[in-house]
Amino acid sequence: MSLRALQLLLGVIICGFVISAGYVSTLVVKRQYSLEYVSRYRPSWDASQASNEFIRLEQRLAEYADPGSDVDESEIRLRFDILADRAKSFIQSDILTEPLRGYPEYVAALLQLSDILRTIEPLIDHIDQPGAAQKALQALKPLEAIYIQIASVAHSYSANTVAAEQEGLLRMHWRFTGIVAGLILFGFILLALLLRHIGLLSRAHKKLRVLAHRDPLTGLANRALFQETLEGILANHESNKVTQAVLLLDLDRFKDVNDSFGHGMGDALLKEVTTRISHCVAEGDVIARLGGDEFAVLQMRVTNLDGCARLATQIVTALGAPYFIDGHEIVIGASIGIALIREGRTPSQILQFADLALYRAKAVGRGTYQFFASEMDEQLQARRQLELDLRKAISNDELMLAYQPIVNLEAYEICGFEALLRWNHPEKGLIAPGDFIPLAEETGLIASLGRWVLQQACSEAANWPAHIRVAVNLSPVQFRSGNLAQQVITALDASGLSPSRLELEITESVLLQDNDATLATLHQLRSMGIGIALDDFGTGYSSLSYLRRFPFDKIKVDQLFVRDLPDEGDAAVIVESIIRLGASLNMTTTAEGVETEEQLVRLRAAGCIQAQGFFFAKPKPARELSYSLESSPGLERAA
Repeated sequence: MSLRALQLLLGVIICGFVISAGYVSTLVVKRQYSLEYVSRYRPSWDASQASNEFIRLEQRLAEYADPGSDVDESEIRLRFDILADRAKSFIQSDILTEPLRGYPEYVAALLQLSDILRTIEPLIDHIDQPGAAQKALQALKPLEAIYIQIASVAHSYSANTVAAEQEGLLRMHWRFTGIVAGLILFGFILLALLLRHIGLLSRAHKKLRVLAHRDPLTGLANRALFQETLEGILANHESNKVTQAVLLLDLDRFKDVNDSFGHGMGDALLKEVTTRISHCVAEGDVIARLGGDEFAVLQMRVTNLDGCARLATQIVTALGAPYFIDGHEIVIGASIGIALIREGRTPSQILQFADLALYRAKAVGRGTYQFFASEMDEQLQARRQLELDLRKAISNDELMLAYQPIVNLEAYEICGFEALLRWNHPEKGLIAPGDFIPLAEETGLIASLGRWVLQQACSEAANWPAHIRVAVNLSPVQFRSGNLAQQVITALDASGLSPSRLELEITESVLLQDNDATLATLHQLRSMGIGIALDDFGTGYSSLSYLRRFPFDKIKVDQLFVRDLPDEGDAAVIVESIIRLGASLNMTTTAEGVETEEQLVRLRAAGCIQAQGFFFAKPKPARELSYSLESSPGLERAA
């Protein structure tokens, strides 16, 4: 039996237990309710008591008719009221009468009882009149048979109910016994199957232990075995007195091979890479594939740094030579980071140091190697400290928003502000966004930062004049969270800001994700009346395709092109083309980075609708904002 079948059988047994438990519980509750009714409300006893009350009333009426009796009218009235209340409980109480309404004779008796009591009541009210007591006694005679019939039906119902429920409980006992016996039998079968599978799994575990330490594609050691080997070396580092080194390799342009020729070609290339590395290393060195296109070499005997450098150079040269696979010539390269194994370092630290050196090798131009240096670790520690400080920045109230005005060039007035995040570090002072925003995106902190920016910008903009909008930049990471639209809704509801006064700016990197969820989120936001702007237009890979994929409200001309205005040249042509494109697509165009009057004049002449930059004002906190351009003589001259 397969493991899946075994799991299915176990599921069936568990479901059987659950169903049987639910079935038994239902029957027990039902029986308990019926027995509780009989024991609590005792319809038979109530009927007998009503019959006794009838006899007492009849006796009191007979004694009252005797001239020498001491029974007075109040006692007669009391006995009649008691009898009437008893009758009313049978007639009106659903709890007492509902189970007995299935008996036709019981229903008929109740109706007759009600009629007779209504007939007798006027006589009881005037019992002191001559002959009233005899008339009341005469009218009461039919009630004796009625009460006897009611008591008989109630007693029969109680007896039948108790007997039926006892019989049902007995049947339930045998059914449950059968179910439990069947489930116990299944349990023994399952136990036998489990024992068999334990034996199979034990044998499979031995095979998997071997496979778990080897890369299935190349046959090299994998990351787990490589780290175990490092741990063993570090444990005996003092006794062997031999220096070892870790060379961390990353293939350059390997992704292009997968994209161009497919993963099959990529796998064949990785096997060839393995062969070439094997030809470079000495006997006893350990080669591992850590994952993807990342390899590592554990150089077991290092006499000096030149030995590491020679091995790294050999590997870079070997892997950089052309490959001929399935008739295709492929050229890739390799970058290498080197870290020496020293006492006091853990395997994770050594790999981390080698990774830092690899990162430096890629930064200086790829196709080379770099040794780990202490300043690399210092940079890493500084980066970690910055990350820790950034995590506390929101709670410590170190973040603030600065707003740069967006100017409508047709009306010569401020139509909005772009919210720009600033971090005032308690020790380092103002930290440029370019230093902490990429870190926030890499570590995932941008999600909480972005949520704070949305809430703060909406809250502050709610106090601005009604015609002033606020623009907020979004990170691609925020779209991957899956609840961006809800975050925007929450920020708008909390601040009371109208959705039409909010504008969200995204870059082409958001659309590079090219998934339905991203587009669905954008359409949802736009359907709420929120403006969507494509920021840094013209600097990406295929901006025109994005304009077809989503109908943006605005495109922003990157300051890279605006900076070269008003000189005639490529920048001017690109800016004018973007402005004409926006006009033809009925999209607002905003020029970023306007710093001179000449740039402004050129943009207005080209038909640009909006602009922002230091020419108008530098970003300021909300409390220092001015909502008009009267204090900007530069704009007056440009006008």
